[in-house]
Amino acid sequence: MPTGFDYLGQDKTLQEHWVKRFVAIVLDALLVYTPIMVFNTVFGGPYFSAGLLSGIVLFLYASLFDFSAGGTVGKMVMHMKAVPMVGEMTLSRALLRNFTKIFGLLLLLDWVIGMAVETRDPRQKWTDQVAHTSVMAYDHKSGV
Repeated sequence: MPTGFDYLGQDKTLQEHWVKRFVAIVLDALLVYTPIMVFNTVFGGPYFSAGLLSGIVLFLYASLFDFSAGGTVGKMVMHMKAVPMVGEMTLSRALLRNFTKIFGLLLLLDWVIGMAVETRDPRQKWTDQVAHTSVMAYDHKSGV
């Protein structure tokens, strides 16, 4: 069975998918990190604790939005949503698929491992595979 990298090298739609996912996480990170970093700069405090707090808030924000709305603000802007492969999106699935967002390096590894292993769905990062979820694009006009 091919890996996600095998698909990625040949499929422009898949390449666009991963670019959109990257843009979505950057938007979400800016949405979460900016107020925390501004607060930390104005009122002082150790940078590491603000970084860790931002990662925890990003994890909780992404999990709650994926569970309740199908996606974060970044995903909504990019017309994407997190979906279960079977059944419904549960809070435990949302928490599992997002836990690597606590640390940027973990998220990068999550993406790389997801693309490096054999897969039937090259849109999945590793924690998506474990949680049986994926991220799908939708038509912003019809919602499908």
